[in-house]
Amino acid sequence: ARRVVRGIAAYEEPMSTFFRHVDARSGAPLALGDGTVPISSLRARAVMVDTEEGVVSQVLRSPLAELFDRSQVLADVSGAGNNWAHGHEHYGPLHRDGLLERVRRAASHCDSLQAFSLLHSMGGGTGSGLGSYVLEALADEYPRTIRFATAVFPSESDDVVTSPYNTVLAAAELAEHATVAMPLQNAALAAMVDHAEGGATPHAASGGDGRGGGSG
Repeated sequence: ARRVVRGIAAYEEPMSTFFRHVDARSGAPLALGDGTVPISSLRARAVMVDTEEGVVSQVLRSPLAELFDRSQVLADVSGAGNNWAHGHEHYGPLHRDGLLERVRRAASHCDSLQAFSLLHSMGGGTGSGLGSYVLEALADEYPRTIRFATAVFPSESDDVVTSPYNTVLAAAELAEHATVAMPLQNAALAAMVDHAEGGATPHAASGGDGRGGGSG
């Protein structure tokens, strides 16, 4: 159970795996402490990457916005057009330096960097192409650091004609550059969300709900 101090959740070591504790006003880092320090403000140890601004902008306007450091966001405007090659061969080299600079910045806040956790889709051009390029870049720059890839595979109902090709090409990159890959099925994730929102059970809805794999 989360420890609570004076009615406010405390910042503890397990939380420090994914979140930094910072001053709510200045953004300056705060010490871990002994697990009894009330949370001032949290920043995710994350780099958000997309080739179009829509989804990233939604996140930065959402109630979760304060969790993300805007300087750790990398976004383009035109998207990858559901094309693995466009994401991997164009956007990857184009944004490599900016991406790695953000990764280094995040890593510099770590006392003991253990692993990178990459979450990306397999069906769209950005998730499959740029996502697998990011994985390859991390393998080049941090060869001894674990790379844990959570790959969201498209649903059976996905109607994007290039989705199967994107998935196969990205899977080859996963096999080569990921230390660990955990495949997830998009329809199953959507079913869990529906269940959490009071809809059908995950088992009943897992046959496909019309939601295709995205490109983020």
